[in-house]
Amino acid sequence: MITSSEWRPNELSQPKHGPDGKVIIEDGEVVTETIPPTFGALPVIYGTAISSAIALLFAIPISFGSALFLTRLAPRWLVGPVSFLIEFLAAVPSIAFGIWGLFVLAPFLQAHFEPFLQTLFGRVPGFGWLFHHDGRAIAFTGRDMLCGGLILGIMILPIITAISRDVLRAVPRTQVEGVLALGATWWESAKEMLKYSRSGLFGAIMLGLARAAGETMAVAMVIGNNNQIIPSPFAPAQTMSSLLANEFAEASGDLQRSALATVALILLVMSLLFNVVARWLVVGKGSRSAMVQ
Repeated sequence: MITSSEWRPNELSQPKHGPDGKVIIEDGEVVTETIPPTFGALPVIYGTAISSAIALLFAIPISFGSALFLTRLAPRWLVGPVSFLIEFLAAVPSIAFGIWGLFVLAPFLQAHFEPFLQTLFGRVPGFGWLFHHDGRAIAFTGRDMLCGGLILGIMILPIITAISRDVLRAVPRTQVEGVLALGATWWESAKEMLKYSRSGLFGAIMLGLARAAGETMAVAMVIGNNNQIIPSPFAPAQTMSSLLANEFAEASGDLQRSALATVALILLVMSLLFNVVARWLVVGKGSRSAMVQ
């Protein structure tokens, strides 16, 4: 199931072929054979991985930049309002992000951004796979992997930013002052802060990745919901969570429900691993205790 790329919940009938490759005909009629349903989860695993990767590529630079701004540059009177605005994104319902993506972001990508990228890179050697598949041009719809990844990136911004801000605040002041005393520039001292707290920052990324992999409604509205594996981010795709949202309520048989339950189990294990790794990186190997030693 995991290695197969075809998801087909219905049976198919096709002409039966003999050992010689010819269609078998009996009593003047073509003999048919029934092909059972098949449930390959590879396209939705691929869609989940790539959309989450796009989200991280979008969110990590903005989150780390915001965290550095709040800890190193922003005046005290600005830290509170900016932190509130960033964290307020976490309180916005995912359906609101989905509606915004469907009616604002997707049309913008379809009409302006994706045609601009095709004009810019379409004839550059090595970039043809972005705009063509199997010799055919990819139709820009706006509801594709890129749109889903950008929506996820916006949704995980407050998680990564909040944790990164707290991690950078925990960097000892003597560490920063020591680097500056050795003649480092502001950017070099900021780089050392990121390097010093890289374990906690990676944990923040893992928590954002867990949120991106498990998000459902917003992605289902903008990603196109097509079970296929196409390398281009401008092609429609589907994630594990969007597949569950679209098909579980209308599953026609026990076999399809079992396949969907298996996909849900894969998603659960994946999210659990992300959260365990993130907690280990942020909190540390030892557990926190309120006991006074």
